Amino acid sequence: MPEALWTSLAALAVPILGICSWHTAGQAVISGEEVYLFLFGMMILSEIARQEKLFDWLAASALVHSGGSELKVFLIIFAVAIFTTAFLSNDATIILLTPPVIAVARKAGIDAFPSLLACAFVANAASFLLPVSNPANLVLYGGAPPGLLSWLGRFFLPSVLAILISFVLLYLLVRRRIDSRFDEKGELPGLDPVARFTAIALFGVIALLTLTSFLHGSLGLVTALSGTGLGVVVTMLRRRSPFPALAEISWSVFPLVASLFVLVFAVEQSGLLQKLSLFVLSFGHGVTAVLVTGFGIAILSNLINNLPSGLLAAQLAPLLVSHDPTLRDALLVGVDLGPNLTLSGSLATVLWLIILRKHDLDISYGRFMGYGALLTLPALAVSLLCLIL
Repeated sequence: MPEALWTSLAALAVPILGICSWHTAGQAVISGEEVYLFLFGMMILSEIARQEKLFDWLAASALVHSGGSELKVFLIIFAVAIFTTAFLSNDATIILLTPPVIAVARKAGIDAFPSLLACAFVANAASFLLPVSNPANLVLYGGAPPGLLSWLGRFFLPSVLAILISFVLLYLLVRRRIDSRFDEKGELPGLDPVARFTAIALFGVIALLTLTSFLHGSLGLVTALSGTGLGVVVTMLRRRSPFPALAEISWSVFPLVASLFVLVFAVEQSGLLQKLSLFVLSFGHGVTAVLVTGFGIAILSNLINNLPSGLLAAQLAPLLVSHDPTLRDALLVGVDLGPNLTLSGSLATVLWLIILRKHDLDISYGRFMGYGALLTLPALAVSLLCLIL
């Protein structure tokens, strides 16, 4: 069944049961405009990159330039995943990179899981490197995240440490599985002129989004316009119908997110957020309050997924910021990095599992959580402690 079915029914129940008026519910839906625009633009850009096989080319390049070393394949995939997450969002990393990684592993006859785990964990570990790295970032800041310099000042060091810790620990866990060589096969495929133009245009979009963030502009609007514009140009150059590409977009995400805005408003009306804020504030200032806030929202993200927990955090943040501004940053780190603990923690890892199963691969919830606990808990603790340095 569509993911949005149950949340949409629950959201409709809110005004029907008189928890709020239909007008108020409508205002709650409208308040997510910036998030809808960002998601739409990123999905268009991701689909263009997929259709032009840009990430298939990157994966093939990893194979060709690996020199027959599984370790080099792992390192290249890890690096590409960081770059993709930072500039195109964590969901884009999963959607674009996972299928080519599987194809490359099968072509080379090597174990796919080390590189697949790299994709999964980097998608969240690097998702607070920049404002555009995770839709939850826009959700938590109500569509208006801090400017680029302010963001980097707060989150660059915690994000780099989270990525570094995740890499070191994952490498230690899989090092025996990537300590071998394989026969190099094939040559790097070429990109036709339209694909090369698309690649250059995507770099232009990345630069534009970075500039927009620096100037405190609307990331949602710029992303949507960039995705639409590039989609129109590539469609015209290819002389093909836009409808197959539009059919690949997960349209159910929009009613899902919209209904979550309504449900979070209902939770806010219940007074639960005030109780949660009082609980956090009871720990005072400093290390304890930051760790309780970050780990608390991380646990909640793994229970209900980080998108609704991000919406709840967005409503909780104003109640905490007046007491300690660092607590908002702790909420964001918990919402972004915390979901690495389980398969259900974020949309990115859910999509990752779906893609694996489509390719006749699978990983149990317990096995993933084993990796997740070892990688996430120390990375989350260190990242949170960096916030109060």
